Amino acid sequence: MITNKHNEIGVMKMTIKRMIKTDVLVVGAGLAGMKAAKELADKEKQILMITKTELASGASFYPLKASLGTQVTKSEEDKALFLDDIEEMSCGMAEPKLAKTYVDEIPEQVKEYEKIGVNAKKLDGERKACFAGHARNIYLLSDWDAMRQNANQIFSDYDNITLMEKTIAVSLIKRQGKIAGAILLDDNNDYVLVSCHAVILASGGFSNIYKHNLYPADVDGSGHLLALEAGAKLVNIEFIQFIPGVVAPKYKTLFGEHTLMYCDDMVADNGESLLDPLLPLGLSKKECLEIRSTHGPFTDSFDSRYFDIAMMKAILETKYEKGFKLLYNKKLYENKEEFYTVYLDWLKEKGINMVKDDIRIAPFAHAANGGVVIDENGKTDVDGLYAIGELSCNVEGANRLGGNSTGACMVFGKRAAEDCASYMQDKSLQQIGGSEAEAQLQSIFARYKTGSDNHAGMSAGGVIERIREIMWYDANIIRTEEGLLRAIKEVETLASGFSFPQAAKTASSRKTAFKAKNFITLAQILLSAMLERKESRGAHYREDYPDLNPSYNKRLFISMAGKGEAVLTFDQGGQ
Repeated sequence: MITNKHNEIGVMKMTIKRMIKTDVLVVGAGLAGMKAAKELADKEKQILMITKTELASGASFYPLKASLGTQVTKSEEDKALFLDDIEEMSCGMAEPKLAKTYVDEIPEQVKEYEKIGVNAKKLDGERKACFAGHARNIYLLSDWDAMRQNANQIFSDYDNITLMEKTIAVSLIKRQGKIAGAILLDDNNDYVLVSCHAVILASGGFSNIYKHNLYPADVDGSGHLLALEAGAKLVNIEFIQFIPGVVAPKYKTLFGEHTLMYCDDMVADNGESLLDPLLPLGLSKKECLEIRSTHGPFTDSFDSRYFDIAMMKAILETKYEKGFKLLYNKKLYENKEEFYTVYLDWLKEKGINMVKDDIRIAPFAHAANGGVVIDENGKTDVDGLYAIGELSCNVEGANRLGGNSTGACMVFGKRAAEDCASYMQDKSLQQIGGSEAEAQLQSIFARYKTGSDNHAGMSAGGVIERIREIMWYDANIIRTEEGLLRAIKEVETLASGFSFPQAAKTASSRKTAFKAKNFITLAQILLSAMLERKESRGAHYREDYPDLNPSYNKRLFISMAGKGEAVLTFDQGGQ
């Protein structure tokens, strides 16, 4: 964190333009935020829901996905098997209490999708979800346009839900260690003060910090920093999913890994195989591709890792970002299973044929397996602060089982709402004054370097784009001490040349300035966490430490010290 030795920020007056009172502030309007907001509204609480874009947004409703799934236990006996699947693939990094809560309650919560406008269709038969060791029921979520329309209709009927779109939260306010409010930037880029009993963070992950990612631009880790700065902890953030994404013929299309069952090779522009030079003796190309067809994200846990490593090594060696070609067998289109036909028909609507077209892929950042530390009710270490959805570290560990992320939004969204309603009982709302909020804003700006002329440094937009480039190359599938240290140094250089207060001076550039500030801090934290874990485990692969090391069978927790410095601590315990 850059501190300001010559505090010039006093000349910049931060004025609160509007003040709002509500029971609960919900930050985020995807599945998790919608679930929590509706549950609380049904309990007759006053809800203010804010979103950077619109209702029914975020990763849950991102249009470049054909469908999402939810994995559900099929019987009481299957619950133990489900927990075994989670624990095995977590590589010791999961929180057992949260996993058990999820497994116990998802059968009932999957029935609740339609109440927030989501269409959930049970697939015929049973199948293994990504990384799952056992087959079970899968509910498919699809038709995003219809779901968005349904959600808008449902939420418009609630007089006690106020929606603020194109709005971000920039800071949380505490009194006596408890949440008392928040400071927002609204659609006019004005500062707004909210007084509330509690805040539920449901703003998603942080994959937009990577140049190539499969998420919308608003999924940028802002909620993680709000939680950290308020006194909550993060855990497992070095475990990030990287999924092959289609670069061509349509950029940023989600790749159906199951199609690799019918793939013969991955080749460079000259036709040479990327896999042949890398595969060890005893592992054929066909075996590698067949294993890789069973899971979407990269993992070091399986022999299929060579597929992703080969791709990333070629990118690092050549700085070539246009993707590598997959050679498909025409038998792909002869498979009439619903799981194949839904995906292939969706591609057809986009004018894509995987056999006839030049299909090129590269590793794209996807979901975060880690996040804000919570208990079974979505509570953080801070009274009145909850975290749900991908923002939180709930069910997963080093690997995330397919079909758990959507379901976790439902399970922990409901639990957070119930606990939040109970927490508010017999509590009077603390009215925060505008001068108090303005003083907090001043203190935020005072921590950063100022300057009379920001033109000499890098713009907020320039900082954002450079960090996304740095992260994609040095904090991707292949990580090394050399690359991570280089990245940390580059981010520090960016920080020293960027004046956050100056960039935020103009109303129209404030949101971009806050995002740049957040990216600097988040990048430093992510890179430091990746550097600390000197082993390879699940989604975290260190080329210089390629083996799993039992001495690292502990989770990495991150907190923030008083001066805004991140503190990293390995701990086998929970919160």
